[in-house]
Amino acid sequence: MTQSTSHYNKSKWIASLIAVIVCVNTCFLSSCSDKKQTQSVTTVKQDGQKVVEAYENGDWETVVAICDTLVDENDTKNLIIPYAEALAGVGNPQKAIYLLDKKLKSNPGDYYLYQTKGNVYYSMEKFDSAIICYEKVISMKPTYARAYMNVGETYELTGNKDKAIANYLEAAKLFVENDYMEEAVKYTSRVLSLDSTNVEAKELLIQIQSIK
Repeated sequence: MTQSTSHYNKSKWIASLIAVIVCVNTCFLSSCSDKKQTQSVTTVKQDGQKVVEAYENGDWETVVAICDTLVDENDTKNLIIPYAEALAGVGNPQKAIYLLDKKLKSNPGDYYLYQTKGNVYYSMEKFDSAIICYEKVISMKPTYARAYMNVGETYELTGNKDKAIANYLEAAKLFVENDYMEEAVKYTSRVLSLDSTNVEAKELLIQIQSIK
């Protein structure tokens, strides 16, 4: 099954997260003046940039190839999220789930890990498991619009129109609050495609148009 863009998280926030992680690791290493350490800094920086570029381009093979060498037993470079997404993209979702579950044992409060786990289950067409993960994210971070968006898409795909509509509306409202108007319009329109008489969606669309 080909995943939608939203489920693959190919957005700038995750690429920026990787860039920050790489920067932090680079700054830590650069505190040493040893020539060997300097070479390590250069290698980490180059590999990190390659991961960012490959991730943004959906080049999962390259992400996996680099992360295979960078991700250690304890994930000290915090690359599990892009690594897991890429593993699912190249057809190895079982390893992705294993790594995410392992990371969750030491980071149970990281809702991004649950979001990614949901994405991987979605790629496996295990929609009930994906929904559980997305709803876990919502319980942990009720202001995170993309969890509502993803669970809405999963409900729509599995034929639960009412729950899809309810979650799309929540996502659209949060997108408006955070000034993501393109996404707000998209999911408000999605509601109206499922229910052309939905009053709440019509009112929200008028609100969005007045702001734009």
